[in-house]
Amino acid sequence: MIKKLLLIFSLINIFCLNSYSDQPKKYWVYFHDKGINSNIFFNKGSIEYSIAISQLTERAIKRRLKVLPPDKIVNYDDLPINESYIESIQKIGGVLQQKIKWLNVATFYLDEKQLSLVKNLKFVKSVEPVKQLIGKLPETYLQKYGDISSLDSSDYGLSYSQYSVVKIPEVHNLGITGDSVIVGMLDTGFRWRSHESLKNTKVLAEWDFINNDDTTANQSNDPAGQDFHGTLTMSILCSYYPKKIIGPAYNSYFLLAKTEYVPTETRIEEDWWAAGIEWLENQGADVVSSSLGYNIFDDGSGYRWEDGSFDGKTAVTTRAAVRAARLGVVVVTAMGNEGNGNGVRGTLLCPADADSIISVGAVTIQGTLAYFSSTGPTNDGRTKPDVVAPGVSIYSAVTPGPSSYGYSQGTSASTPITAGVVALILSARPDLTPIQVRSILRNSSDRIEVVRFPEKPNNFVGWGRINALKALFYPSVHKAGNSSYISTFLGSTYGIFTESVKLVYTVNNYSFDTLAMERYYGNLSNSNGAYRAAINGIQSGTIVRFFISAFDSNNQYIRIPEDSIKLFAFVDGINEVVLDSVVKPGLPEKFSLSYNYPNPFPTPFNSGTTVILDSPISTSGSIVIYNLLGQRIRTLFSGIINIGNNYFYWDTKNDAGIEMGSGIYFLKVQAGNYYSADLKMLLLR
Repeated sequence: MIKKLLLIFSLINIFCLNSYSDQPKKYWVYFHDKGINSNIFFNKGSIEYSIAISQLTERAIKRRLKVLPPDKIVNYDDLPINESYIESIQKIGGVLQQKIKWLNVATFYLDEKQLSLVKNLKFVKSVEPVKQLIGKLPETYLQKYGDISSLDSSDYGLSYSQYSVVKIPEVHNLGITGDSVIVGMLDTGFRWRSHESLKNTKVLAEWDFINNDDTTANQSNDPAGQDFHGTLTMSILCSYYPKKIIGPAYNSYFLLAKTEYVPTETRIEEDWWAAGIEWLENQGADVVSSSLGYNIFDDGSGYRWEDGSFDGKTAVTTRAAVRAARLGVVVVTAMGNEGNGNGVRGTLLCPADADSIISVGAVTIQGTLAYFSSTGPTNDGRTKPDVVAPGVSIYSAVTPGPSSYGYSQGTSASTPITAGVVALILSARPDLTPIQVRSILRNSSDRIEVVRFPEKPNNFVGWGRINALKALFYPSVHKAGNSSYISTFLGSTYGIFTESVKLVYTVNNYSFDTLAMERYYGNLSNSNGAYRAAINGIQSGTIVRFFISAFDSNNQYIRIPEDSIKLFAFVDGINEVVLDSVVKPGLPEKFSLSYNYPNPFPTPFNSGTTVILDSPISTSGSIVIYNLLGQRIRTLFSGIINIGNNYFYWDTKNDAGIEMGSGIYFLKVQAGNYYSADLKMLLLR
């Protein structure tokens, strides 16, 4: 069974819960449409537009405007499920459990006769069974503490090391505490009202998707320990109790969704998860933190690597996560605790395979990859995780409270730390989109050594360990009309001398020019804040290199990047800023395809062969293998090619999974309209 609650504890005792086999059977009922044609044109004057937008809070609309045009804030997927369809099934006797408008699906209790009638309804597209089988809940004992003295002059208590290694206290010292950001959480439940470190959290709303009420803490009908995991992850993200624990986003607002039923692993929990993230998005969440993951369920169904399920578009949770990201939500999710893979076959869980989100692995506080942390790639060849964070010996509040604490490990712990850092970044730079936040976290991360896979990124630690301070100061770029806007955060404990902030840049390695940067967002009490400048009239595809300089009010010089021999770089029109260097450029000047290694292959030490593609830009592309007759043998990759080094491995199999025989094969690379190349390879058995 999947370790879906992504924490690992020493198990002292295991007990079984009561069987729920006598419960009515549950089904997912998918509908063809929403009562109107899916090709309907949405505009502000239409009734459909008004209905769809009425489902959103003002905060959700404001967040969507970061990524969507003003006249396309909502679309067909935002329309509620047609109520006449729901009522028709209810008249048959179906008992409604859940509705997910994004997927146009509802969950019902149905008996055999009702099931047969529902399947024959004209508006029903398909019906899928949901099975609940008995599961087991580990009972865990963690050490509890009374009075705790701080390990440092700060007030972080025993949590200091887990946060200081990723520079969270330094960000707090600049006055960045997550203020004005709404964080949504998906988990097992939250006993926040009674624990001393959580009771002052600014919770805007909470909803129990299992019992359909507004209480996420344990109630009389909940299994023992139901809210343990959620309380723990929430504590890691936002606790505030000086001298014991201070979480990264303690000053943020929160929306809490209870979506995980602890005793069993069934697809219905996916249903709850998808409904939960839809609710969080509609309520205006800027960030969503989920320490849950899915592969195999109690009944043996689910998602398997061998079936290609981890492709970013198969699992229900994955599809819902992508939808939320497309609407401007930064989705942060755990990779899973399924153990390290070999870098070729992924061990990750859904929805960590989703594109456009941030998937988080775990490392020790010392910086070693945790043995349990799931690894990539996805089935379609994307690198995962995106980043890693401390996930071993993590100190947090635990139930029953009100003053109980303990240590744990798992990607459940590394995920809320990362989500907390995202909240800090967004509180300083609220204009950033999910893709920009992911890019910043990746490119500002600290290098983590993996002996077998030293290149960055790789499928063990992604782009590296998060660094909150570097991420806060890391610039971003976006194109608007004929201008490329470069923005960043600048701050000092003394405040910034605003008139000194300059963008120093060069185009295609010509002479440097200087632009003054304006402060466009920040606290009124000082001059720390977000700064930007626009470079005008650059042709698309042009390489721009730059650094930013300033003085604080104490006349101390600030340069980003700090290393004087390095520059930031981007390709105009591509929203990706990378750290360049005269020692080892981080941005290739041109496309380059290496010879495959080994060749011939296989060898006693390599069952396949690897090819490396260097790319100066991020673009869509494909890699296809043909035989001597020109017949397509294997689509090795189809998706987004990242800036920098891209590694592709052929295991000598065709698309059907059949081993190919000896002979000459051709590998063809196509990178957008920018580059194509062919490579001859020799397979010898």
